[in-house]
Amino acid sequence: MDLLAIQPSPALLGAEKVAAILLALDRDVAQRLLKHFDQVELRRIARVAAGLGTVPSTVMEDLIEEMIGQLSTDGADLMGTLGQAESLLTGVVSEEQVAEIMCDLLGKSNDYFWRRLSTMPDATLADYFVKEHPQTIAAVASKVDAAVAAKFLALLPGPVRNEVMRRMLTSGPISDSALRLLEGALQDDLMGAGGSGSSSGASKRVAAIVNQMDSSQIEEILQSVAETEPAVAEDLKGMLFTFDDIPSLSPRARAILLDQVPTDRLVMALRGAGMEMREAILPSLSARMRRMVESELTAGDPPPRKEIVKAQRAIAETVLRLSETGVIDIRDNQGAAA
Repeated sequence: MDLLAIQPSPALLGAEKVAAILLALDRDVAQRLLKHFDQVELRRIARVAAGLGTVPSTVMEDLIEEMIGQLSTDGADLMGTLGQAESLLTGVVSEEQVAEIMCDLLGKSNDYFWRRLSTMPDATLADYFVKEHPQTIAAVASKVDAAVAAKFLALLPGPVRNEVMRRMLTSGPISDSALRLLEGALQDDLMGAGGSGSSSGASKRVAAIVNQMDSSQIEEILQSVAETEPAVAEDLKGMLFTFDDIPSLSPRARAILLDQVPTDRLVMALRGAGMEMREAILPSLSARMRRMVESELTAGDPPPRKEIVKAQRAIAETVLRLSETGVIDIRDNQGAAA
């Protein structure tokens, strides 16, 4: 008799149980649960899920006695993989956070990070990299968009720029581990709590306050911050969204947003909007809903201004909530041409 064949499967412990149950649950249910975890917990769950391997169905049955109706195992063994871990996070956190966590698991460079770095002002990049070693600058120039690299390199002193070009031509490929270290340093210095003196939490808090202000006040604050901290101002700007910014959303994002907004709130918000705003929003509604909204807009006396502002701010907050959970991307301005 093969004694190994009758040994019981090892029991799952701690985070392994959480990862296994989340993988087995219906995707929507799992995502609702994941929204209650912080970044440290999400990173740990993703790491455990990626290395979970095969979990026998008998082990799963012991874990899910009260959750059997929500399982998707169908009696089969459950497999935890990198793909499953990524799928588990998608739609729960932003695209940037998914990319960061998955690149951390894979030990690879984060392409999303380099795309975001490419959106920073040329002067900010030049001011930062002029103090760095040419090899570091060469590594960055090889990863960001070519047009961005050309612009910020043009602002560097000629000898530095020439040395960077020489190193790009003669140096070998950069290892993923070295790139990950570079990404971490740049994240801290240019986008996080490093040289800028602003933390992600502080930026979100300020953004939450500024989003409640009038457009003129928002512009004044951004200009003031940009005078001394251009990188912080750029990061803050990406967190801001007002009702007037809705035309900048892509058609898909607008459709998703309007599915989340009650009709009476939309009508109230549009009461104080110009024709350009109405023309950006109304085509995204169904024919029946559009007729209803247009009819309401022409009926009755104009409502108090404070009620219009309240409705517009509520819709803007819905956009920010959808953006924070990764459902839409407020930086995707394809909607401006729609």
